[in-house]
Amino acid sequence: MISNVVFDFDGTIADSKSAIISVYNQVAEKHRFKPLFEADIPTLSKLSIPERCHRMNVPIYKLPVLIVEVTRSFKNVVDSVSAFDGMRSVLETLHRHGLTIGIISSNSNENIERFLARQGMESLVQRVHCSSNVFGKDKVISRYLKTYGLTPEQVLYVGDEERDVVACKKTKLRVLSVSWGLESLDVLTRAGPDFIVHQPSDILQRVAELNGLPHLA
Repeated sequence: MISNVVFDFDGTIADSKSAIISVYNQVAEKHRFKPLFEADIPTLSKLSIPERCHRMNVPIYKLPVLIVEVTRSFKNVVDSVSAFDGMRSVLETLHRHGLTIGIISSNSNENIERFLARQGMESLVQRVHCSSNVFGKDKVISRYLKTYGLTPEQVLYVGDEERDVVACKKTKLRVLSVSWGLESLDVLTRAGPDFIVHQPSDILQRVAELNGLPHLA
């Protein structure tokens, strides 16, 4: 029985691609990394994180610092970021049916809470858990489960990246991948999530099916 739905933030709830590119390029110029263009995303999304770093001339050991700086600067553009069409309705429906909604992200609590307040969704999300640990998302998920006393059977994770799928397999969570994020559909398919959906309303149908219901409305 699914009682908790945990979402990734950027690329899943928040349509933040343009904002992230803008902030990344500001940081990249400072460190003399290669600039990022939207046209680069399809190619980069097919690469592993180390391969992406190599392509963008980012030393792998500098990645944690890069994430911290991008997250810190993101607060300057967060007010320009909107939720993907249909995501607010999904959160409202899950909340109305008594499911607990959480967010796990490498963004910051401050940025996410500001976004939720601006989108009028702060009352829908009960838990926000942030960590800049890019390579240890399974550990972040495990800590989330332990903190709130949850078993894997109670949780469905919703994300847009291959590393979400890998982390969920390690922690035995069911994982639903969305196709509207940063990762390519080919990469997501190869990763082998339990479900792939192409529009937000499909999330509700999958939750309903997992809980033995015809639908959530």
